[in-house]
Amino acid sequence: MQLYVVGAGPAGAGAAYALGRAGFRPIVLEAQERLAAKPCGKGIPLLRDVPFPIPKEVVLNEIKYVATWLDGEPLFKYGGEEGYIVDKADLLEHVFAEAGAEVSFGSKYNVRSGTARVNGEVVEVKAGVFAGGFAYYDGERIPVVQYLLKGPLKDVSYETIEVHFDTEIMGYYYVFPHGEDVEVGVGGFAKPQRLWAMLDKFVERDARLRGSVIAKESSAVSVGGVRLGYVRGLPKAGEAAGYVMPLTGEGNRPAAVSGYLAGKALAEGRDPLEAQRRSPITRGVELQRRLLEWTKSMEVRERREVIASLPPEVHAEIALGTFRIPYMLAKLISRPGLMLKVALKLLRG
Repeated sequence: MQLYVVGAGPAGAGAAYALGRAGFRPIVLEAQERLAAKPCGKGIPLLRDVPFPIPKEVVLNEIKYVATWLDGEPLFKYGGEEGYIVDKADLLEHVFAEAGAEVSFGSKYNVRSGTARVNGEVVEVKAGVFAGGFAYYDGERIPVVQYLLKGPLKDVSYETIEVHFDTEIMGYYYVFPHGEDVEVGVGGFAKPQRLWAMLDKFVERDARLRGSVIAKESSAVSVGGVRLGYVRGLPKAGEAAGYVMPLTGEGNRPAAVSGYLAGKALAEGRDPLEAQRRSPITRGVELQRRLLEWTKSMEVRERREVIASLPPEVHAEIALGTFRIPYMLAKLISRPGLMLKVALKLLRG
């Protein structure tokens, strides 16, 4: 039986890679005419759960540090975790080639009929993985807007990603290297028009960000947590199933892991939804979602105090979704009140 993957993003790449390793030659249906058409971050933390190798030739920047600010004030600079900024289109192309997958561009999957057009012919998509992205997600989403600035920019560190927390909108500004250029954006619980105005002020205040604008981009990010299910019998994976870290918006790694798990289970005759449901990445997304709900319930002042009180190591555990809870609580031992609150939210919801 021919297996299909709907969507050629990170989740589709993960699914195709798993199917290819199992001896299948999947056809990947991509509605757009190119890879990586959706504007989004290009960062991938170097954790063991990344399901496919990342070749050096697609790496634009090696990240060694995370620098953070809180409502305009410096918070900390942390070097405990590393990652890459990648050329996302080149990475996806590499993964599909390694999988032996055929990518059919301009092949929009028809949800009503369960068909798609491949090489001029209408085919029935009977089996595979659905990785159609955020358009098929029915949970909570927030807007993100960004500029790509022409670089190199003086005094911007190209081995550091910057996170500027804004407690009022429960989001953050970010400054990410992108080769010699720089991505600067903001996402949070506010309307896009307000975010664009906020981003313009942020860039205006920072003398380093004087590059000319190459691109102006906006998108939506799914932050409502995991929502597993099927689309016409195809198991959902990636952002279509909510595999985005709700507090940080990190999506490339969770989506790729989700797609890989679904594809591997499908190839082995197991339940793809159960394979995703029982995985550590699902736990990470769900625990972040609990903390997001907790954050929403706070007053701005309390929100600021909690963020400021968390040690860098705990910030990293939360941001990456690894949640080694004994390790986190040990790092909070000097703040027993906060330690108890965090423990209750993580362990009891």
